[in-house]
Amino acid sequence: MRTLWLCCILLLSACASAPKTPLPAPAQPLDVERFLGRWYIIANIPYIGERGDVGSYVEYHARDDGRIDDLYFYRDGSLDEPLEQMSGVAKIVDTTTNAHWKAQFFWPLWFSFHVLYVDEDYRHTLVGTPDRDLGWIYARSPQVDPATLDALFDRLIAAGYRREQFVMIPQRPEGASAP
Repeated sequence: MRTLWLCCILLLSACASAPKTPLPAPAQPLDVERFLGRWYIIANIPYIGERGDVGSYVEYHARDDGRIDDLYFYRDGSLDEPLEQMSGVAKIVDTTTNAHWKAQFFWPLWFSFHVLYVDEDYRHTLVGTPDRDLGWIYARSPQVDPATLDALFDRLIAAGYRREQFVMIPQRPEGASAP
């Protein structure tokens, strides 16, 4: 059922109209090598396939064919549930900024997303869709201090998002045992 919902949402996203103002791009071109790896999902505007997921994170890994493995890990509704995974592939669309990507989890649908911001240490990043219907706050660790989180939300608001659109995603603190 999760697969069916994801396909429907991605199809609707592909048909959505373009925003009136373009999404911001990072001040510097994205360093893809530094961006790869694990990102914990701190908050998001969940599509139906993410609703209720906790302890979720994404991992990006370079592939030999030039594309990127886009792996989504999650627990369904409780941090005590087993870890599940959805596997996709991503490609960079805009090689000038490296900030516009497309991901595919189910053929033939591609899902467009943009890296809106990444801090200079590549510890926090903001990702969004062109229609601003979906957005994510990622961090390299499962917890973000309140001041940093507020600053990230301020950036999202400046990009045309509303804070109330986002849902905080429960995460285990680093070092906590996982089932």
